[in-house]
Amino acid sequence: MLRFLSGKVHSVFENLVVLNVGGFGFELPCTGRGAALCTEGEPATLVTYLQFSEAGPTLFGFADERERALFLKLTTVKGVGGKMAMNILKAAPPERIVSWILSSDVNSMVKIPGIGRKTAERLCFEMRPHLVGEDAELPAEGYMPAGKKVETAMEALRSLGFAQGEVGTVFRRLKDAGLLEGDDLTEEKILRLALKELKRN
Repeated sequence: MLRFLSGKVHSVFENLVVLNVGGFGFELPCTGRGAALCTEGEPATLVTYLQFSEAGPTLFGFADERERALFLKLTTVKGVGGKMAMNILKAAPPERIVSWILSSDVNSMVKIPGIGRKTAERLCFEMRPHLVGEDAELPAEGYMPAGKKVETAMEALRSLGFAQGEVGTVFRRLKDAGLLEGDDLTEEKILRLALKELKRN
């Protein structure tokens, strides 16, 4: 139901977009990337999800299917509703959020407005099985070798919807180019390199 909407952007206020679709003004709280796609007076297409709660229906807007999929996974966590999940997706790109969860980076999560330490810990604990499988190894506290960082980044990309084949090809290219070496290598840096390479294909 309402998988996407296409129309002319009536207005954009922070992350709230009003989309004129056939004379009907649809109000959508959007992710940062979703709102960035919208310019007043210009046509736009947003992936959507219609959620019903005690407060009534809310139509959420996303830049793509990967954002929508992560939103739905976030709402499976106890205490995380649509508004909180959208708040998380406003704070950072999906690949960064996935990286935080896979590396149990609670300190980064608590910087998101409305996310306390207990909620951040619950998100990291309950979301990991959805992203890497229940038998995934947890990184050692305060230490994650380069190989584990690469594995974490690969899992993050697969959880975002990229196929195993294309992820493997991209990481082979990065390895051959010597880009997966160095003490300053982080999961986020690896993800940025991989996404840049994926966009070239």
